[in-house]
Amino acid sequence: MTLLSEVYYFMLSDQSILQNLRRIVIALFTVYLFIYPFAIVLVALDKVPVWGTWMGGALLILQGALMGFWLTIRYRWWGATAASLILVISWAVEHIGATTGFPFGSYTYTDVLQPQVLGVVPLAIPFAWLLIVVAAVGVAERILNRDGKPINDRQLHSTRVLTAASFALLLDVTIEPFAVYINRYWVWSNAESGFYYGIPASNFVAWWITSLILSWILLHQRRIAAHRGHTPQPFMNWLPPMLYLTNLTMFVVVNLARGQVLPALIGGLIMLVLAGDWLLPRLARRLRRVAETNL
Repeated sequence: MTLLSEVYYFMLSDQSILQNLRRIVIALFTVYLFIYPFAIVLVALDKVPVWGTWMGGALLILQGALMGFWLTIRYRWWGATAASLILVISWAVEHIGATTGFPFGSYTYTDVLQPQVLGVVPLAIPFAWLLIVVAAVGVAERILNRDGKPINDRQLHSTRVLTAASFALLLDVTIEPFAVYINRYWVWSNAESGFYYGIPASNFVAWWITSLILSWILLHQRRIAAHRGHTPQPFMNWLPPMLYLTNLTMFVVVNLARGQVLPALIGGLIMLVLAGDWLLPRLARRLRRVAETNL
């Protein structure tokens, strides 16, 4: 390790620092739970005051920071490294995309999200990527780990990476109409040629590939941690999938309230799949216990 990485490694081994990080996560999550219902109602009813347009970006940064601190608590130095890489790489991809039109297509960020890094990409965007990637990995592992056994981070199965990238893409399908036509975070230069609400197909292909790379980076850092003998610390293990579901719920409700029915239906189907995956095994166990009792 470099000198800087060694300093971070020993800092993140200090229990007092980790305890402070836990307090920060709990505080940020409490703030999020307080703001969340007001955000849904105000955006759904188109009642966000002019002075409150900054809150959308602040909420994204808050959630991204939540995921970054959570990764650091769970995986120490390797979690902090994964969060940093996701922030930097996603910002670089977005900067290239906004300035060249590759790989997403030709789009421009509006002035709604502030501040903007180098006057191009809003600071909230890489934090949104951090939120989505960590949350999508969490959902993917819930789906794939039905037996409830501890996840083996020593093995980086392609199935986990592919599933996480797919859940990230599905969330983007509900985000795009919301961000473009409701919150007006960015505009597409070739909106008339897009097959889905004026959004080009290249955006969704690039989103999936970018999510695939970032998910691999996260899981690869976890694999390194496992090979170094680190055991993930048990702390709010439900947080990533919960943030995925709360964001998905917001997009479903707001899209439906503002007349964008298709993304609301897609989001609703994702929610049904996730609810069924959680409910059916529990129902099966309950029925099995009832049958055994009646024998």
